[in-house]
Parts: sequence; C-alpha cells; structure tokens
Amino acid sequence: MVSYLAKRTFQGLIAIVLVLSVVFLALNLSGDPVRLMLPSTASQEAVQQLRESYGFDRPLVTRYVLFLSRVARLDFGESIGSRRPALAVVMERLGATAQLAFSSLLLATIIGIPLGIFAAINRAKGLDFFAVGVSVIGQSVPVFWIALLLILLFGVQWPILPPSGYGSFQHLILPMVTVSLFLLAGITRVTRTSMVETLDKQYLTTARAKGVKEINVVLKHAIRNAAIPIVTQLSLQFRFVIGGSVVVETIFGWPGLGQLLAQAATARDYPVVTAATFLVASFIVIANIFVDFVYTMINPKIRL
Repeated sequence: MVSYLAKRTFQGLIAIVLVLSVVFLALNLSGDPVRLMLPSTASQEAVQQLRESYGFDRPLVTRYVLFLSRVARLDFGESIGSRRPALAVVMERLGATAQLAFSSLLLATIIGIPLGIFAAINRAKGLDFFAVGVSVIGQSVPVFWIALLLILLFGVQWPILPPSGYGSFQHLILPMVTVSLFLLAGITRVTRTSMVETLDKQYLTTARAKGVKEINVVLKHAIRNAAIPIVTQLSLQFRFVIGGSVVVETIFGWPGLGQLLAQAATARDYPVVTAATFLVASFIVIANIFVDFVYTMINPKIRL
C-alpha cells in the first residue's frame, strides 16, 4: 500500500510538472505582459525596468529553471493585475468552484445513477427511451446554450431566480442545474450500459433460478459489479467541474477558478494562471489516486 501510494504520488508530481511546463511555454511565448501593465505612453526605460523586475529579460531556459524552483516552494509570485500573491488570489476563488462542483456532481449522481439503473431494468420500454433521450440531448446540446436558455426562462421570462451573481443558494441554482444537466447525461449513459452488461451475466441468471428476488439481484449483486465504470465516469466528471466549467462560471458571473483562469489568461497574468493550473492539476491527481482506492473497496480482486 505504501509503495503504491509513493509510486502514484511520484507519477502525479511528474504529471503536474509536465502540465505546468506546457503552461509556462504557452504563456511565455504568447506575448509581452509588460506592455499590458504599462500605459502606451510609457518610456522604453520604464518598460525595461519593469521587465527586469519580473525577470522577463532573462533567457527562457533560465526563467524555466527559476520557475520550477519557485513552484517547488509554492511560490508563484505576485499577480500582475492585483500585485498580490498569486496563490492567495487563486485560493479566494477555490470555495466558489468547490461549491458549484460538488453540488452539481451530487445532483447529477442522485438523479443519473437511479435513472440509468431503472433504464437498464426496463430495456426497450418508455423509461429506457427517456433515459437514452436525456443522455443524447444532454451531451449534444452546448453547455452555454443551456445556460442562456435557463437565464432566459427563469431570470427574464419568469424572474424567479437571479441570472448571475454569488452569495446565496438562489444564485447557485441556475449554474448548478446547467452543469448537472451535462454531467447527468454521461452518468446516465454509463450506468445504463454497465448495468445492461451486468444483468445478462450468468451468475445473475443462476441467482434468479435459485429464487432470489429481482430487487435483491439488482441491489446486492448487479450494482456492485457494475460500479467500476460508474466510478470512473464520476471521476472524469469531477475533472470537468473543477477545471473545465469556464463557460458556465463566466456566463453566470460565478467567481470560481474557471472564470479566474479565463480572465488571467486574457490579461497574460502568468502567476495567477500558473497557480490556478497547479491547483486544478493537484486536485485531479488526488482524485485519481482516491478512485484507485475506491476500486479496491468495490472489487476486492483488484489489488493496488
């Protein structure tokens, strides 16, 4: 167990370094941020002085080595926009992202897994067709279109919910539903497919032949053996809501990591982009290691 955890931690650190390296190259080769920090009338001497203070005058390789050494100390520098520590700026947005991510994933799981199970039990019936339709529509319709439609219906046509903002449960409902509808489609589809394959196994046919009730066949045997793909899907969905809900947070004015990343990338705020990417990558690595342990709890035949 300890050796496995050490191995996965080492692999996770390598993955984080590779991700940060790509971000470093992309940001440093995309333009000069010093020009964004100073007015257009600034003198060349002022531009050069500021460039030296941030180290942008040094060779790329030297900057990369210094970048990695500072990241190892969790020192991402100061935000170019706010002149505050970049990690502190990112941590302020973490709570909003976590609130949206966990509430959306919880809602999608509570609805998606039972819907997929009942669809598999009632194959080629009305509920099955409904579940398949939800899956197809949910993964075909763009997330931004769902967000705009919900704002139009419940923020403009029937103004019962705030169309944007942050601070109360009412502000959370529309972005949570938007993200949940997208997650729900994938969870329902994977749950149904996995359950359909499991329900046709011979050991379940044997259990039915022995007189075991169908509800016990499903609850005690089928769900547990079909859970591995479902848990994998949940982990994939978690990655999306942590780092990929940029559009949803931007449309609803939700002050999370996604919105911060979009704003920082546009302004070429290198320290903030780096700190936010590091945090997202770390969460994903931790989630992957946790999912591996969940696999062993579901199926004891799996060894770490």
